[in-house]
Amino acid sequence: MNTRFDRLFLLETFVRIAERQSLSAAARDLGTSQPSVSRRLAALENRLGVVLVRRTTHDVTLTPDGLALLSDARRMIGEWEAIEDRHGEDEELKGTIRVIAPVALGQNLLVRAAIQFMKDHPKVTIDWRLRDDAIRFAEEGCDCWLKVGPVPDETLVVRELARVERLVVGTPDCLAQHAGSDLHAMPWLTLGPFEGNRIELFNEAQELQAFSVTPKLASDNIFAIYEAAMQGVGVAIMPRWFVASDLEIGNLVDAAPDLRAARLPVNLALVSGTKRPARVEEFCKSVQDWCSDHLH
Repeated sequence: MNTRFDRLFLLETFVRIAERQSLSAAARDLGTSQPSVSRRLAALENRLGVVLVRRTTHDVTLTPDGLALLSDARRMIGEWEAIEDRHGEDEELKGTIRVIAPVALGQNLLVRAAIQFMKDHPKVTIDWRLRDDAIRFAEEGCDCWLKVGPVPDETLVVRELARVERLVVGTPDCLAQHAGSDLHAMPWLTLGPFEGNRIELFNEAQELQAFSVTPKLASDNIFAIYEAAMQGVGVAIMPRWFVASDLEIGNLVDAAPDLRAARLPVNLALVSGTKRPARVEEFCKSVQDWCSDHLH
């Protein structure tokens, strides 16, 4: 294989192997045989003079050289797709967009933005993965990362989509049971990544009121905290979008109307220094517009 196109073809095969962590799975995705994928991998390793993959009975893992190549390979493939978008005859967006989104927002509000985008662009498909933990962007194979809170990777381009209001909520029965108690003396349900054992609230003048608590329930999952709050176990800090319907019908009550937790940013992160396919750029713009209209 001597042409640039053939080299790009080898890189595409390598990226698929890395993402699927299996030669047979990569072969199925590419519509070819496992021996063919093995030959392409061997050809790429021979061309570069390094071992890219370690194979075991059950899976494959990337060597340090493979990990280093993965980021470059994805960038080159993305830039080639961007060239095709600019100079090809078909102006309709097409192809797959790989997105990592936060669990709660990703299975509720944000997925609606993705659904609308696919309706507007029928040839686009979306690989929608939900994770709340920090990721290594270059190893994940995603085109964009939607994250609540700061993005712990200074190499990425970060766009803030919204800032989410958070308030203290509890059931009417829970608040009646603890009527007259100071807020810090209430039974607390805390979301570990954001509150832990310390509650920080601000009044309208942005003056901080902070106190330590021993949580009745602590969890890293917002659905667990929400369920405990709905069962009257205690009060919790919740994003308004998450409990808006419960507040409206009275299942939950704003337990501290004059106090709010710090607003949390919802960010979109992209790899820097590369041209992106048109479908990715348009998706990012669409999500940003959608969040401006629906997420507060």
